[in-house]
Amino acid sequence: MRGIILAAALIGLSGCSTIDRVKQMWPRAHDPVLVDRWVAANISVSQVDCAQTPTGWLMTVQPTEHLAQLAEFRNDPQATNMRGLAKHSQRMSEGGSRVFCELGKKTAQQRLAAARSAWEGR
Repeated sequence: MRGIILAAALIGLSGCSTIDRVKQMWPRAHDPVLVDRWVAANISVSQVDCAQTPTGWLMTVQPTEHLAQLAEFRNDPQATNMRGLAKHSQRMSEGGSRVFCELGKKTAQQRLAAARSAWEGR
């Protein structure tokens, strides 16, 4: 009886926005293409050399945009984070001081680390 009530409640609440949000955060299957794009973005960010030229961010724009679009296409829970990373790379590519560049690099690395931590174990 208890199982029937629980099943009925789940079926009744399946259209509820709270249930939809929980489904969105549920772990998904491993996506090798998404991981490949993450690796490309991570490499491009790690290669930015703020000591020589703060405009090294130009090479990060395409990989981070690619990653953001793929995450959005897959409806991945990290899509918002990856969209923020792409916008951040675009802003950083416009130039700035060395200190601004170094802070930007740390911010980008934190966004990438957050995505990695969310995707580990898939």
